[in-house]
Amino acid sequence: MKTNKEFPNGFELWIETYHEISKYIAMQLIDEDGEGQISVRHDEQGTGGIYELAEEWTDEFELLNKGVMWESNYFESIDKFLYEKNFNNQ
Repeated sequence: MKTNKEFPNGFELWIETYHEISKYIAMQLIDEDGEGQISVRHDEQGTGGIYELAEEWTDEFELLNKGVMWESNYFESIDKFLYEKNFNNQ
């Protein structure tokens, strides 16, 4: 993790997003059949690459949603973001 990291929506929301992204990545590594960016990163860079991927995607999601006041669509938005990052960026 960068030591001069910025948290566009505060640390609390960043760490919650990081948790959701890490959980998604873990489930994909268990369930996936070798497709998607998660598998590619894991195959090419191992566990360290997965750590970096979780941080990268968290930073990107938080920046894309800077200032958003989440109500009921947070999980729907993060699920869509993660699916697109994993399967549409190949």
